[in-house]
Amino acid sequence: MPRAIDRVAPEGPALRVQGPVVTERAAARRIPGPDVPLLIALYVFEVSVLLVLVVTHKKSIGALLMRPASGVGLTVIVAGLVLLLCAGGVIVHRWMTRARRDSRRFGLTVAVNLVPVLLLLGAGEIAVRLLALRTPRGPVFMERTLLPWTWADVLAHNRALLERTSLKGSYLVADETLGWVIRPDRRSADDRYFSSAEGLRSARPGEVFARRAARQRVAIVGDSFTFGLEVGYEDTWGHRLERALGPDVQVLNFGVDGYGVDQAYLRYRRDVRPWRPDVVIFGLITHDLYRSMATYTFLSFPGWPFPFAKPRFVVRDDRLALLNVPLPPPQTILAASSIRELPFIEYDPGYVAEDWEWNVLDRAWLFRYLVSSYRHALGRDERSSETQVSRLNREIVRAFLRDARADDAIPLVLYFPSRVDFRQLDRVAGWTSLGQRMLRGGDIPHVDLTSCVATLAPAARFGPQHYSPGGNAAVASCLTDRVRGLLSERPLR
Repeated sequence: MPRAIDRVAPEGPALRVQGPVVTERAAARRIPGPDVPLLIALYVFEVSVLLVLVVTHKKSIGALLMRPASGVGLTVIVAGLVLLLCAGGVIVHRWMTRARRDSRRFGLTVAVNLVPVLLLLGAGEIAVRLLALRTPRGPVFMERTLLPWTWADVLAHNRALLERTSLKGSYLVADETLGWVIRPDRRSADDRYFSSAEGLRSARPGEVFARRAARQRVAIVGDSFTFGLEVGYEDTWGHRLERALGPDVQVLNFGVDGYGVDQAYLRYRRDVRPWRPDVVIFGLITHDLYRSMATYTFLSFPGWPFPFAKPRFVVRDDRLALLNVPLPPPQTILAASSIRELPFIEYDPGYVAEDWEWNVLDRAWLFRYLVSSYRHALGRDERSSETQVSRLNREIVRAFLRDARADDAIPLVLYFPSRVDFRQLDRVAGWTSLGQRMLRGGDIPHVDLTSCVATLAPAARFGPQHYSPGGNAAVASCLTDRVRGLLSERPLR
C-alpha cells in the first residue's frame, strides 16, 4: 500500500502543472481581433488624404476654395488637414506602443482596412469606366464631364461637324466678324428654314427684300428667339408683326441662331445699318449674356452645333473694346495642335488651362469623377460671375442704344422669357433672371415679354425649347400697338 501511494502521489502535481501550460498555448494560437481605434484612424486618414488630393490636385481648385465667396473653402481645407494630422497621430502612436508587442494584431488591422478599401476603389473604377457616356468633350458620368479633357477628341468632333454640314450645304457659314451668319439664298437641311439673297430669314430661298418699296422699315435683330427657331416663317413673330402693321411696313428678320448679345450688336452695326430702318428691335434671353463671355462657344457650351470662333468684347476704362476680330476661320482652329494655340483662348470662361493637363492620378476615372464633381460644386469661374456678365452686356446694350439713335432710328429692347424662366417662376414667386436684373439695374428702357407669354397655358407657350406658333403670335400681339406708335413718330419714305 505505501508503494502504491508513492507511485500515485507524484502524478497529482504533474497534472496540475500541465493544465496552465496547455491554456497558454491555446491562447497563443487564438487569432486576435483588429484594433478598432487603429482601424478607425486608418479610414479617417485615407479619406483625408483623398480629400487633400482632390483639393490640391489642380491649383485652380485650391484657388477657388480659398475665395471668400466660396464660403466653405477654408473650412474644408482646415478640416481635412486637422483630420489628417489627428488620424496620422493615432496611427503613429499605435505603431510605437502596440505593433512591437503584438505585430500580428497590427498587421491584421491594416489588412482589414486595406482589403475593403481596395475592393471599393476597384469596383468604383470599373463602374465609372463601364457606365460613363462618351461625348466630344470626354466621358460623362452622373452628369459630370470627367476632367481633364483631350484636345484631340474635341478636334475630331469638330471636324466631323464641319464635314457633315459641308456635305449638306450648311444654312450657317463662318464669318470673320460675327462668328457665323446665315448663308444667302439657302435652305436648311430639314427644309424648314430659308434665307433671302441678303442672308435674312425668308419665306423662300433667294427672296430679295431690297426690291420691295416699303414706306417704313422695322429691323429685328437677336438670337434664335428673334429668328423664330422651331417654327415656319409664317409663324414667326416677326412675320406676324409685319402682317399686323399693314402693307406699308416691312419687317426684316436679322436674327441668327446661337447669337450672344455681342454678336447681335455687331450684326446691327454691319448688316442692319445699310437698310436705314425706322425702328430697330433688339431681342435677348438670359443665356445670350453668357454667350457674350465666350470666344469659342464649343468650349463654354458643350454640344454646341458649330465649331466657330466668335467675337469678344471687354470693358476697359468704362469703354467697350473688341479683342479678336478678324476671327480665325474653322480651318485655323482645326489645325491647332494644342488648345493653347487658339487666339484669345484665355478670355473664354470655358477654358481653364489645368482642365487640359494630364498627370498620373488622372489615369483613374474614379478620381477624375471626384475632381470634376468638386469643381462643379464650386460654381462658375470669376470670369463669368454675374457681376462681370451683367457689366459687359449692359455696356453692349447701351452701345446699341447710342448707335441706333445716332443713326436716326428708334431702338426697342425686348426681353424674351425662356422655358427656364417659367420653370423658376413656378418654384419661386417673383423670381427674376439675370437678363431681367441686368436690364432693370442698368436703367435700360425695354419691354419684358414675360407677362405677355404668360397669358398662354404652359403647354401652349413653347415648342421643344423656343416659342410655339401660339407663343410667337402672343409676342406679335403684344408688340403691335407699341411698334405702330413708334412708327407714327417717323416720316414715310
